[in-house]
Amino acid sequence: MGYSRRSLIQAALAGIGFTLGRAQRVLAAPTSRKLALLVGINQYPNATKTPSLSGCVTDVWLQRELLCGRFGFEPADVLTLTDAQATRDQIAQAFREHLHQQARPGDVVVVHFSGYGSRDGQPALLPHDGLQTPTWITEAEWLEWLRQLPTDQVMTVLDTGYDYPGSFACGNVRVRACPPIVSLDESRQFPNAPKPPGVLIRAARPGTVATEALWPGFSAGTLTYALTQTLWGSTSGSVLVDVAAQIAQTVGSQQTPEVVGSPQRLPVAPRAAGRVVDVNDSDVACVLAGVPPWLLAHLAPESQLVTVQGTPLTVRARQGLWVKATAQGPVQVGEWVQERVRVIPSHIQLTVALDTNLERIERVDATSALDNLGYVRTVKAREQSADCLFGRVTPTTYGLFSPGHDLFPGTEGAADETVKAAIKRLTPHFHTLLAAKFLALTDNPAHPFATTVHLRRDNTLLLSQTSVPAATPPANNGILSLPTVPAGSSLTCQITHRAAQPLVVLPLTIHPSQFIQTYPVQTLLPDTPTTLTVNAPSHPGLAELRLLLSPVACPAPLPPEPLSLAQAVLQHLHSVSNPSNPSKDTYSLDTSTWAGLTFIYRVG
Repeated sequence: MGYSRRSLIQAALAGIGFTLGRAQRVLAAPTSRKLALLVGINQYPNATKTPSLSGCVTDVWLQRELLCGRFGFEPADVLTLTDAQATRDQIAQAFREHLHQQARPGDVVVVHFSGYGSRDGQPALLPHDGLQTPTWITEAEWLEWLRQLPTDQVMTVLDTGYDYPGSFACGNVRVRACPPIVSLDESRQFPNAPKPPGVLIRAARPGTVATEALWPGFSAGTLTYALTQTLWGSTSGSVLVDVAAQIAQTVGSQQTPEVVGSPQRLPVAPRAAGRVVDVNDSDVACVLAGVPPWLLAHLAPESQLVTVQGTPLTVRARQGLWVKATAQGPVQVGEWVQERVRVIPSHIQLTVALDTNLERIERVDATSALDNLGYVRTVKAREQSADCLFGRVTPTTYGLFSPGHDLFPGTEGAADETVKAAIKRLTPHFHTLLAAKFLALTDNPAHPFATTVHLRRDNTLLLSQTSVPAATPPANNGILSLPTVPAGSSLTCQITHRAAQPLVVLPLTIHPSQFIQTYPVQTLLPDTPTTLTVNAPSHPGLAELRLLLSPVACPAPLPPEPLSLAQAVLQHLHSVSNPSNPSKDTYSLDTSTWAGLTFIYRVG
């Protein structure tokens, strides 16, 4: 699919940005009581009509971890209903007994649903027993239950979809909507949907899909993971941009979140990679819910974390969102942790998913041709996480797609091309995709240099990031979303920092086709605004501007070939972190030695 929905995506992500500000303020507000009801359904009784989902129970866990570990909810006040527990009657009972009977004016209430949805005249949520007519819950009915609460401090997340696109799959992600199977009970229909109290976040607006994605070791709702990871790992200045960017990077133009709620100021909160959840002498278990998924996937043993009290932790193993570590001092359950040293393998592979619509002989030929490249591994679509997808663009042409099935510009071949010829033609694209994957591992917004960056087109502020502590929470100015700029337009990037010494910046643009464009290195003097000029790509799609800042410049000249360029950048960061310890099988990156900032925008 192409980019015909990009204007809808931009508007929706602007909305989700505004609303998350209100949501974060609500979650962190001091109150006498904070209540939550979290519903997640992976398994439905009729697997033929509603195939099993895999990320809904994870969503519940992620939300509970966020609420209890980050925002001070008492575990006893967070009620979870999963799979067979989440029937219509049990959900209705939970609303009555856990929320309506306990909530008081001014209390905070969080309600979450992950599972299937559908539409038959009205949008509806599918509880576990939802294939029987009396058990559907229309969204209007769900919102009416919320309106009966005595508080308007409510945050509602509906990580479900109502419009079935004709398949339960979209690229390498799974769709959370099913065909309308039964007619809704007319006696329970609300002709006018009530306005929800507080903040409502829907995973998908009408005409787009709600999805769940595979990550190494776990699956989660695209919206829920972006929301919870960002609220863990972002400061107030970037939380909205990060959520918008992660949704777009995961699904592209296929999923358009929708929000209802008024904008509020964002609170200033410390950044956290996660928290300690278990301590046994020096053995520590942490959940790293605040680390972006592309970093978490390659976090290797010997990486180091540090608690907010300053105790170092050495990572021994990782499984999904969990890491086991050894503490070098006293640690308590519940302490927040941050990255200190990031160890990543120097040899990583590009994972290519093979579209399930390919014939068996096509998949065999593609697997054989890709295995010969050495740096590529293949998986079947929707069975493992992947960096891109190989499949048909038309019945007679092949191309490369994002995991959410957006075609990478310039990758479609000629008609009647063989699979092996297509793989050979696409080899340069695999190189650039792998290079972009390496460069993503340089993300480091939690740096010590106190920077402020503004990206503009003409006099219009597009995106902004700051790590400078603010005395008062920054206001939403309508800029914390994914802007769209004309193809080939000139952009200016103004950078100011307060480091004690000059910094050098290496700007890179990653085009929608994954072509990597470098710009000259520039020196940034302390407290002196420096303006860079960059050009938006010429193809429509998702583009990235990456800024690497360090006191030490990369050795010049950098290699022109994308993969060699990315490896040289990582080798440089390793050398700055470990001047007397050359890298062999890993890069060891001290997070205090560089800043890695990313700005995501769309080219129209």
